[in-house]
Amino acid sequence: MSALIMIASAATIILLVKFGLLRGIDNIANAMKWDAKLRGQLTGYATSVPELVCLVSAGLAGVWTAGLWNIASSNIINAALMMFAASFHGQFSELFNKRFIDEVTFAALAVFVPIVLMRWDMDMQWYLVPLLLLFFAIYQVVDRRVNRSQSDSKSMEAVGNLPLGLILGLSALIAIAIAGTFLGNATAEVVEQMGVRPAIAGWILGVVTSIPEMVSFFAVYAASRREGRQHELHDTQEALDNLTGSNMANVGFVYPIGLLVFLLASLFLAG
Repeated sequence: MSALIMIASAATIILLVKFGLLRGIDNIANAMKWDAKLRGQLTGYATSVPELVCLVSAGLAGVWTAGLWNIASSNIINAALMMFAASFHGQFSELFNKRFIDEVTFAALAVFVPIVLMRWDMDMQWYLVPLLLLFFAIYQVVDRRVNRSQSDSKSMEAVGNLPLGLILGLSALIAIAIAGTFLGNATAEVVEQMGVRPAIAGWILGVVTSIPEMVSFFAVYAASRREGRQHELHDTQEALDNLTGSNMANVGFVYPIGLLVFLLASLFLAG
């Protein structure tokens, strides 16, 4: 039964992202005249919601390591999926364009940070909460300064419905959070029944919680192909900002917030 719930939750998340979250973001972005960079970052932050739900629920359930490996594996898988999506659409070489150096650098750092912290047994230290939040703030500042002068990534004129976008986006986020709770609990039960190690459990969660990013990467390139705008860099810009936004949100926001909740819960239970 737990396996069925896990599969159903994963399928639900895919549908919610594709038909709810992404459509909501498209409507909001078009109505607000957002460029590809801002659209990609917002999508990246939004698709980190499942990781936040899984990390918090895993920590409260006493399997912090599984939750953290969820973030680490998710960031690795996200990077692999992004490269695969670009390759599939014949645009892999665009990833080496110098205008993308800051996005690629931060996406890579977000992959290594949790792995290094776990390797040195530093992943549960309280001081990581402010340090990781500072890391996220530095990413925001650098990204804005480096890309301040870019003017060729403006979005095409399109009509968007702001109220509809807000309703779709918020409704999808709430539903994804609920589905993520079922996903985390069901996966934990399956892992316990099979006696799988926490790291393996984290990878299982990482594969599933990377589904929203996979959907969004391919959706960006598919939309660009339909519009006849391939190789104009705007699609790779949006997809890369999606990747970097998601990976940095996982490490710079989801990780410290999840750690804070875990430490406070542990302190409360100990008292």
